[in-house]
Amino acid sequence: MSRQCILRCLLNSHLPINLNHNAENIIGRSKLTKIKDQACSRQQIWLKADCENCSVEIKQLGVNPSGLDGFALKRNESYTVGHGSRLEVLLNNYVHIIEFDPPPEDYIENKVCRKRKLEPDYSNMQSSKQMKTDTNSHFSSSEAHRDMWEEIDKGELYIFTSKGVKSSNKIAAFDMDGTLIKTKSGKVHPVDTNDWQIAFPTVEQKLKEKFMEGFKIVILSNQAPIGNGRVKIDDFKKKIESLVKKLSVPIQVYIATGKGIYRKPLNGMWKFLTEKRNDSITIDTLHSFYCGDAAGRAPNWAPGKKKDHSLVDKLMAENIGVRFFTPEQFFLGHSITNVPMIKPEFCPKEIVPVPFDEKLLSTTKEILVLVGFPGSGKSFLATQIEQKTGHRYVAVCRDVIGTWQKCVAEAKLLLQSGKSVIVDSTNPDVESRGRWIALSKEMNVDCRCAKLAVTKAHAQHNNKFRELMKINHVPVNDIVFHTYKNKYTDPTSREGFKEVLEVKFGANFEDKASEELYKMYLLEK
Repeated sequence: MSRQCILRCLLNSHLPINLNHNAENIIGRSKLTKIKDQACSRQQIWLKADCENCSVEIKQLGVNPSGLDGFALKRNESYTVGHGSRLEVLLNNYVHIIEFDPPPEDYIENKVCRKRKLEPDYSNMQSSKQMKTDTNSHFSSSEAHRDMWEEIDKGELYIFTSKGVKSSNKIAAFDMDGTLIKTKSGKVHPVDTNDWQIAFPTVEQKLKEKFMEGFKIVILSNQAPIGNGRVKIDDFKKKIESLVKKLSVPIQVYIATGKGIYRKPLNGMWKFLTEKRNDSITIDTLHSFYCGDAAGRAPNWAPGKKKDHSLVDKLMAENIGVRFFTPEQFFLGHSITNVPMIKPEFCPKEIVPVPFDEKLLSTTKEILVLVGFPGSGKSFLATQIEQKTGHRYVAVCRDVIGTWQKCVAEAKLLLQSGKSVIVDSTNPDVESRGRWIALSKEMNVDCRCAKLAVTKAHAQHNNKFRELMKINHVPVNDIVFHTYKNKYTDPTSREGFKEVLEVKFGANFEDKASEELYKMYLLEK
């Protein structure tokens, strides 16, 4: 047989795999494919090439789904594919191309592509008639052939792709509640999954216009009630399907149910869309946009209008780097030039590295009392001081030791051994700080105070960053931040401190990815 069949890795991470005529082949997690992902079975896919007819029969053997052009295969069912077929060892991952050398006689390189028809039962994937490729088109040749739901990261994200959705370099993204739809009941939050109606008369027309202009229409929606169990996902799926049917245009819907990276204003949904659900087409951020009602508009931004509940949609657009529109702008043509807008309380992009303040170190034994919100950087600063002094300073932390009484007892032992002590606690008021001033007098050592110049919003940002980075730290909820702010009094030397220093926050990052995450808006206000 003169013709050969190979399986070529799209990323060229390993050598092409020869598929001999009429021979059975099994691929999966192995040294041959260099796949180490435990989700991939060692016997993931069975393949048998027919070099005479330029076709390959494939079966998924592994527990987790494999795919063809983003569509999941059914386990142990037989599919027949041809030259140029895109095989995903795991759905949307480890993409390989099936190639025959020489190719089929009716295949013309770079001029003709095959459009595969996916039957409703996915039982057959034969190549069908050829169609010419439009080299100026920004659409992928891959098109959703049926409505499909996906569950990502154990339900942290759900994706609905309606029939006819195509990838594009231009994305028209929309929030859902308050943007495309509003409640029929007139209440702020829907009473059930049937409590909705189209928000503006022009919604359907505008979406169809953007689709005809070559945009991929996308919905990005936070839906915490699904994550906390107040709304059943099956009921919500019916709502989404009804909405898409009503809008009469192909739409891809992303639903974030948790508090992690997928929740707006973070870019998790957008990143998943652009990296895994857009056929590797680079997004034109100059012409793409995001439209949402949570824009930070102040009270009475229009006669009788309440303030927006948050800035989450506007901050989302800034995080992903696309233009932003309010629903009134996009659907009704209103101007927002004179609309009063609330700015975010904290801008992470303004944070720059700050050198260590050598004034924090003393040549004599002392107690250094740190003061600041949870998440203000006290523990990081304490570690810096310990390391810079060769552990001549040692931190006592209530989160680690327990009660303040135990911290005082530990500090006394350290002072007796010749060490200086860093008090790594929030110490918001005169009473909490007074314990350490009293101890310094008892031990006849100096007591200084280092106040971390970090606002509540900045500290909450830091706390969210720690959660996302899965840094081992005690979780902090908003009530703790509110309580600290209410109890806080500014420390002064009149309390008995020898000196009160103000410490500026300086971010230090392990890598570029963590810095990029930190510089995003992580809070919704």
